[in-house]
Amino acid sequence: MSGNMKFKNTESLFEGRLRGNQLMLSGLRLGPEEARLLWASPRMKEISWLDLDDNRLGDEGVGGLAECGFLENVQYLNLNKNGMTDEGLRKLAGSKCLPRLKRLHLKNNPIKGEGILALFDSQTLEGLQTFQFHEGWTCKKREGWRYRPRS
Repeated sequence: MSGNMKFKNTESLFEGRLRGNQLMLSGLRLGPEEARLLWASPRMKEISWLDLDDNRLGDEGVGGLAECGFLENVQYLNLNKNGMTDEGLRKLAGSKCLPRLKRLHLKNNPIKGEGILALFDSQTLEGLQTFQFHEGWTCKKREGWRYRPRS
């Protein structure tokens, strides 16, 4: 572990940020290394609402999330403003570890489009019903994917 880590263990990440089944980790500037503490924790099985808004996960951290077997109950996932590109989104779209995911927030990430197409075509995120990317764009799954800008 590098000396730059703000959190040294999972308990320090959970402390004061767990509200029932909701883990609120927005604005902590977590990087991929600190996120590994979360992905290794069986406590993540308790979480159905995971807010990681405004962190520094990048593609590496999102790749770890996509492979975390403890996220089976997550239904809401906020990855706004994490420096994730289409590469990270493709990893997420191929994840077999988020079978209950229904809602995904992706705003303020440098996503260009290929990752969005991967979400549309995902064979593993079958429960995904809504995702938001860029400011004002929401995609909903109703007899196929539809999208419209929010006014």
